[in-house]
Amino acid sequence: MRTDKDGGRQIRLLMQGKKADTFETIQRALDPEMFEWTEEFNFGAVWTRPGLDFDTRILIAITALAVQNGPIRNYLHGAIQAGIDPKRIHEALVMLTPYAGFSTAMDALQVWGDVVRSERRRGTVVDCPVTDLDIEYKKPT
Repeated sequence: MRTDKDGGRQIRLLMQGKKADTFETIQRALDPEMFEWTEEFNFGAVWTRPGLDFDTRILIAITALAVQNGPIRNYLHGAIQAGIDPKRIHEALVMLTPYAGFSTAMDALQVWGDVVRSERRRGTVVDCPVTDLDIEYKKPT
């Protein structure tokens, strides 16, 4: 298997944005080997393959995680911090509606709304249709 450990680390740092060090500390505390797999396989082997650019890969990752009810919040923050066009992210989540269902799309869009408002409070300009309601989404359990 081809792997690019240095490239994987750079992509992970870009993807995880300002919280990359925190995520690394948490993951290493849970299982150091799992962290190595994340950096070497996920980011170093898969994300560094030829054929797709970074923007496309991150949109695929976000939508795939949304369909699985996965941890999209961190990926959404990372995407904004990496300079991905917020309108593209928004539309990718809207596209979940016919393919993954209305509730999946709404859950993802509500998390997206929280991320957009959080980034805006930090001073980041995020140009997309999300309005600045001061309500944080809490998914029902």
